[in-house]
Amino acid sequence: MDTKNNSIHKVKIRKTLRMSIFEGSFSGISASIFEYFIRPLALFLNASLFQIGILSSIPQLLISVTQLYLPDFLKKFKSRRNFVSLCALIQAFMVIPIILVHFVPKNLQIPLLISFYCLYAIIGSMIVPVWASLMSDIVPKRIKGLYFGRRAMVIGISSLVVVLFMGYLLQVSLQKVFWGFVVIFTFACVLRIISSFILMRHYDAPLHIKPEHHFSFFQFLKRSKTGNFGKYVFFVSAMSFSVFIASPYFSVYMLKRIHFGYIEYTIISVSPLLFGLLLKPVWGRIGDKFGNLFVIRVCSLAIALVPAAWLVSNNFYWLLLIQVPSGLAWSGFNLCTLNFIYDSAIPEKRVRCISYFNTMYTFSACAGAFLSGLLANYVPELWGERLLSIFAISAILRGITLLFFYNRVKEVKQVRPFKLEKEYFKEIIPVFRPNRGYIRPVSVDIDQDISYPVKTDNLKKNL
Repeated sequence: MDTKNNSIHKVKIRKTLRMSIFEGSFSGISASIFEYFIRPLALFLNASLFQIGILSSIPQLLISVTQLYLPDFLKKFKSRRNFVSLCALIQAFMVIPIILVHFVPKNLQIPLLISFYCLYAIIGSMIVPVWASLMSDIVPKRIKGLYFGRRAMVIGISSLVVVLFMGYLLQVSLQKVFWGFVVIFTFACVLRIISSFILMRHYDAPLHIKPEHHFSFFQFLKRSKTGNFGKYVFFVSAMSFSVFIASPYFSVYMLKRIHFGYIEYTIISVSPLLFGLLLKPVWGRIGDKFGNLFVIRVCSLAIALVPAAWLVSNNFYWLLLIQVPSGLAWSGFNLCTLNFIYDSAIPEKRVRCISYFNTMYTFSACAGAFLSGLLANYVPELWGERLLSIFAISAILRGITLLFFYNRVKEVKQVRPFKLEKEYFKEIIPVFRPNRGYIRPVSVDIDQDISYPVKTDNLKKNL
């Protein structure tokens, strides 16, 4: 009987691994539409620089507060799968009031847009830690990096194609731009609904949380002074603060300062996604072999230089060129940031750890965006443009963050030291071989779930 149950268990996991690829494509496209077009929608409604900063900062602040209470709120649900599916469905319908703000009086349009977008972002933020906890329990440890890397690559390809098409749609509908936005955000709503139904078919791995697994946010902050995980959270949060000093204003700079069209704006905006796609599985494999922290450090160096490159020229082709290192760096950083938490936290504490991580990360993002919103109209001009000064400040702060935390955070699993040797690259490059498959979901042998041993002393210090 145990053998039969074990076989059924494996089938459910394999089915979920495949479905998660498709679900990720639908939810990823929906999220990308908001990421790339919510600020152009606000600019279309005549939002000011300060309001753009508020649009970027207030949702982050509210998310940081929500994440504090998410682990306790989750206790009311017996199923992580049902929780994420319900939240995804509610989030989908939050698109409707966002579209309708165009029909209210002009003095209320931006305040209502910000309010409804805050609700959309809060609900979405509740999904991430719970989904990550569920999937990290399902995906075999030895292929976590590779699987999530390939999944991210599929999401990236599908999102790239759709976002480019949506940018073209806006460009050709210049006489009726609002209806172009209606089509775009309605499409995002439909895809999120489909995503919700696919999530309901996932395997619902059981999770039993005991009282000893509970720790408050203030206990977490107290331990962070000596714990490795706490130092890691402060590192990523400081990087988030530095990044959000500039990130809300790249779209403003392109659309309002150098007067790019929607198609040029879309190409520049999604090109990092394109350039990062091919390396997603490679970053995952490198993280599995040599440690996620190694990838984060390498990528952080490039991320620190990205805003400085915007100071060189506003030529379209130059801005397109600098998206190559940007896309490669962000693809590895985003993938391995979460994978590092998977390695650091035991399953029973994972939701709480991810929630507290998100609290720190989003609060820092809020602080960065809000501060830059205050400074945007007062910083000295750099080559005749204040936004370039904002980009320069962001680059300096990113570099300081990397230097300060570089040796303060340690890897939590036993990995090989990286060396520029042929034998090391043989274990990474095979993901490119056509006969191995590249985009298809990973075929997993669950019986051979062998992972690197985790340093238990680090885990005790972390949590």
